[in-house]
Order: sequence, then structure tokens, then C-alpha cells
Amino acid sequence: MAGNGRNIRKNRTVKITGDNFIGILVIVVLCVCWALAARAIGKPLILPDFLETIKTFFESWLNTRVMRNLWITMRRVLTGTLYAVIVGTILGLAMGYSPKILKALSPVVNSIRQVPIMAWVPLSIVWFGLGEGPTVFLIFMSAVFPLTINTIAGIAGIDENYINAARSMGANTFAIFRDVIIPGALPDFLTGVRLAVGAGWMSVICAEFIATSAGFGYLMIEAQERLQTSRLYALMLMSAIVGFAIDRLILLLDRKLTGWRFRDGVVRG
Repeated sequence: MAGNGRNIRKNRTVKITGDNFIGILVIVVLCVCWALAARAIGKPLILPDFLETIKTFFESWLNTRVMRNLWITMRRVLTGTLYAVIVGTILGLAMGYSPKILKALSPVVNSIRQVPIMAWVPLSIVWFGLGEGPTVFLIFMSAVFPLTINTIAGIAGIDENYINAARSMGANTFAIFRDVIIPGALPDFLTGVRLAVGAGWMSVICAEFIATSAGFGYLMIEAQERLQTSRLYALMLMSAIVGFAIDRLILLLDRKLTGWRFRDGVVRG
């Protein structure tokens, strides 16, 4: 048995190492293609030199103004996502548990979520003015629906026999939610959180193009207006890395809270 355990760990280590190598290789190939394409095009305004962009990228991490605006954007994302988690969790639990509430609210929720996020920009500026208000609102609108829908799906996937068994043993509604509904819906809920944070991160960058005079998106617009393409590319790379890091942190939380789904490196429903 001990030998089998060591073999499993060894196979998992080899698999993870191989996957990492492939990922690094893809990144290296993309960087080489970028460098060759920039040299062939010969127009830094369209595609800047790779080495110059990388230099600007590392300098940006040491630039206090860039980091201050990055923190502003992250604070907005956290605030908007927190509101979305509160509202989306309540809506999702209510709609998933009660067929009557689902029928009543489903037309409204499914109609509103079809509105493109950028269509909310003018209205959000009318409601909240320029600054924090519109950006937090747009993050909320981007994040609340993935959370709601995934929570509903998580509850729908729970076997009714578990709920009936809990009722037969005298469990009240609160106990059913605590011991059956919430644990059963948690995997889908956390998937909704990943989708919500990703949508919120993308929407805040777009919102800062229009509705603010500070933030990471504002720095991108500033670089574009000054024709600083290498700086614009560097900021885009920073945005991608920060978004990826946030997603990995949520995935680690998912693995911590629902570790039974990741036995042997395989996600189990």
C-alpha cells in the first residue's frame, strides 16, 4: 500500500511537471513570435519591440503611481464583488430552494443579465456620477449573475433524498440549509465566484476607460492617448497577470474548502 501511494505521488509530480513545462514552452514560443513579428512589421506604434515592452513591464511594477492606481482598481473589484456575493448568494439560495421564487424572479433575472455591461455605463454615470460609484456598480452587475446562476445550479444538483432524509430526522429549514444545501452547492458557488471575479476584473478596466480619472484602466487610456504603445502593452500584461493570480487564489480556496473533489488531481463532481 505504501509503495502504491509513492507511485501515485510520483505520477502526479511527473504529470504536473510536464504540464508546467508545456505551459512555459508555449509562453516562450509566443514571446519569440512577438519579437520576430515586431521586427518584421517595423512599426512600434502597432507592435512595439518585445524587449522594450518587457523592460517597461518590470519598471511599471516599481512605479509608485502605477501601483497606486492598481490598488485603486483592486479595491473597486473587491468592493463590487463583495456586494455581488451578498446579493447573488441570497438570490441563488432563495431561487434554488423555492420553485415559487424561481418562477417569480427567473424572468427578471434572465432578462436583466442579457443587457450588455457597457450599456449600463451611461445610466451608472447618471445615477452615481463620475468616480467610484459607476465602477463599483458595473463590477456588481458583471459579477452578480454568474454567482446567482451557479448557486441555483449547485442547489439543483443536490439529490432530493438528502433533503427528505434531513426532514424525516426532524431538521428544520435552517438546519437543512446549513447541513445540506450550502455544502452541496458550495462547489458550484465557488465556480461562480471565479467567474464573477474574472468578469468584475474585466468590467472595471472597461469602466475606468470612461467613468474615472484614476485606476488601472485610466492609465491604459493615458498611454494610448500619448501613443506609448509599449507602456500600453506592459500594462495589459500586468492586468493579465494580476487577474490570473486572483483566479489561482480562488482556485486554491476551492481546493481547500472542497478538497474531496480533487482526489488524485482529478476534479470530481
